[in-house]
Amino acid sequence: MTVEKINPDKLHKPQDNLYAHIVKATGNVTYRIGGQVALTQEGKNCLVGDMAGQIKYCYDQVTWALEAVGLTWKDVVHIYTFTTDMAEYMKHELGIVKHYFDDDPPASTLVEVKQLVDPAWLVEVQADAVGS
Repeated sequence: MTVEKINPDKLHKPQDNLYAHIVKATGNVTYRIGGQVALTQEGKNCLVGDMAGQIKYCYDQVTWALEAVGLTWKDVVHIYTFTTDMAEYMKHELGIVKHYFDDDPPASTLVEVKQLVDPAWLVEVQADAVGS
């Protein structure tokens, strides 16, 4: 599998190097990791009211999902993040999210929503990855 990150000169520079504008992925299998939220393995809400904690926990869960199919964050081609409070999310994003991508982030979508399925959830993260 190969992944090429492309940031055309005519497009703005990705803010804080947290995403790429275009990702070209060549591989045998596309993996779509469903939305991960602040639920424990037992299905109980956790980190209620803790935006930073929920961001990290959601990204950890994506990490565990990737590991379950033999992939890493380098195989991720697009990350989708939904939050109920953009201002609060942005206070914590850079300090948490950059750790997962190193300096080679995927394409990214970040959206503020009125509410997630459970009002205790402040963040939901899903990912697309390509591997073999």
